[in-house]
Amino acid sequence: MSLRRSFILVFSALLTALAAFAAAFSYYSARLEAWSILDFQLQQIAHVVGDGSGLEPLASAGASSDEIVAVRITFADARATRTNDPRVVFPPPASGGFSTFLADGEEWRLFTDKGDPARTVMVAQRTAERDELAADAAWNTAWPFLLAIPLSWLAAYWLVGAIMERLHILAGRVERRVVEDIDPLSVKDAPVEVRPLVLAINRAFDRVRATLEQQRAFLADAAHELRTPITALSLQIDNLRQAGQPEERDAAVADLEAGVRRATQVSTQLLRLARSESGEGAGREAATVHLGEALQECLSRFLAAADAKAIDLGMVQSVPCVVRSDPVELAAILDIVVDNALRYTPDHGQVDLAVLTRNDHAVLSVTDNGPGIAAELRERVFDRFYRIDPSKTDGSGLGLAIARNLAGRNGGTIRLMDNPAGRGLRVVLEWPLA
Repeated sequence: MSLRRSFILVFSALLTALAAFAAAFSYYSARLEAWSILDFQLQQIAHVVGDGSGLEPLASAGASSDEIVAVRITFADARATRTNDPRVVFPPPASGGFSTFLADGEEWRLFTDKGDPARTVMVAQRTAERDELAADAAWNTAWPFLLAIPLSWLAAYWLVGAIMERLHILAGRVERRVVEDIDPLSVKDAPVEVRPLVLAINRAFDRVRATLEQQRAFLADAAHELRTPITALSLQIDNLRQAGQPEERDAAVADLEAGVRRATQVSTQLLRLARSESGEGAGREAATVHLGEALQECLSRFLAAADAKAIDLGMVQSVPCVVRSDPVELAAILDIVVDNALRYTPDHGQVDLAVLTRNDHAVLSVTDNGPGIAAELRERVFDRFYRIDPSKTDGSGLGLAIARNLAGRNGGTIRLMDNPAGRGLRVVLEWPLA
């Protein structure tokens, strides 16, 4: 059901209930008031009738007995009782005040006045007649409220339509926007109750703007980063064409293979960064992973690369611990940090891997004795495409950016610190224990 229809139904039901209550209250209040007036009328007749010398018989008055009250006067002396309607059988005089009695199957309202010791005045009126008069008076007060019920429905329909029209104007502004228009919506003309929604939409626009800017920056950086290996490939292909001697062709082929590896590496890193920043795979359910086993598998993948540089790569400490993470993304994080350590560690260096627990967290560290990173640059190296000295390595400057994105998405953190044993760098990753 639409919001507009819900408002109309709720307001109509509320106004109907209020009008019905007001009509009922007015009806019963008017009935009570009418009875009070008719009782007062009986009292006044009893006071002004006197000894009854002016009473006229009902037939001579030319009116129906339904329209005239019945009067009976009894005297303390021997005088005869006087009445204007002998057909009405009054009860014996009792105590003064109001009472009821039955005569010929009809109920009468009776007022007895004993204010004068010489006589007793009794004035009666049919209750059916009183009820009819009271109902007429009550209906005259109640019908305007009943008439207001359908009018309230029209008013609710019009008012809700007028209120919702302001929302339609706001929705129209959003609908008319082009894809590139992500400026915040103005809250000046928005209803106060809708402003939280408008502010939430503006925050969503801010996130979209940030994502678009990030994508633009990524495309610009990717184009810039791919330009170098693609240009190098073109030059190496020209060198291969111009090579005349077998030695020259072999050297040109080797350079071309290295260029292809470089372009492949950059492309792979760019795709991995794009997936990590777009949240691809975030919907996969995390699994429990034995961190020591995952690090051992990573170690086996890099033994050949470590042997090629005569680097002492090994596990120095491994405490059994389990974390919740995507296994594929965890493997990518470990590959990045271990590959960086091997890449920047000189020949015959040392890279130590360790897993331990601390404060309900699993802590994984990769420590090398390479050149290290100055403290003021340790946050910069997490920026995309940033490299401290591009001439010394063939990296793309994307690895740590990818590692931070993946670690954060899996509930972990990554930080850089000095090698406690001296020269070098230690990369520390932490995850909550499963």
